[in-house]
Amino acid sequence: MKSLLAITLILLGSTTTAVAQDLAPDRAGISSSSAPVALNGTMISAPLLMVPALEASDVNEPEEVSQERMQASSLIALAAPRPSLAALSFAIPAPPAHFAVSGNSSPAWPATSAAPASPPYGYNEREYNLEIALGVSVIRFRSSLYEATGVGFHSAAAFFLKDWLAIEGAVTSGFAPTIYADEHIKILTYGAGPKISLGHSRIEPWVHALAGGIHALPQTAGNGRNGFQVTSGLGADYGLGPRLSIRLEGDYVRSRLFNDWQNNFQAIAAVVIHF
Repeated sequence: MKSLLAITLILLGSTTTAVAQDLAPDRAGISSSSAPVALNGTMISAPLLMVPALEASDVNEPEEVSQERMQASSLIALAAPRPSLAALSFAIPAPPAHFAVSGNSSPAWPATSAAPASPPYGYNEREYNLEIALGVSVIRFRSSLYEATGVGFHSAAAFFLKDWLAIEGAVTSGFAPTIYADEHIKILTYGAGPKISLGHSRIEPWVHALAGGIHALPQTAGNGRNGFQVTSGLGADYGLGPRLSIRLEGDYVRSRLFNDWQNNFQAIAAVVIHF
């Protein structure tokens, strides 16, 4: 009887040990393997932890076995490869900056290439050397033999040696009413000399002094028709454009004719063309 009881206890112990070994996991019930994982299109080889599947027969497993399975799940989460920040970056590169940032952190607007403002009518510097004036003249001639006021034509040309200095030549004529048995009074003056500009702007004042001759008709008895004259005066040119001006001029004409000196005056209005 004692022998039969001993054999029964041995068989029960062996059966219990075999069942416990089937239910217990292999060292935390986890087996590991390495398998490639695709992350953002890149194959990464990372170790994977395998946990035995929970079967229906394991529902009533011991509490310590359940805790081991939970620990195994935590290890799987920790062992899973984490993507790098570069792989998970969804940042879009900023477009290139169109404005420079100055020291005060305010955007500096791009500089515009505005054409430099040109001086009005190009008068800051003289852009020509030659000018020709054409106009009308009124001359008051006074002599011991006769006096007359004649209207005629005026022409002048000036060549600038410097911005303020020119050499000028001028011819002025005047035609007055008849005297002495229907003879017309005709006066012609001509001369050359320096001309000085007093400022090159839209309004250009100037002075000049010309020396030359005078021709007067009609010829009186015992007197010649030609004499000597000096013209001095001033004027101003008003610029209508870089190549065109209008002129007003007033002169004193000192002449030597009929063996006497005459004091004459003339006024001129002209159009001036620059070359």
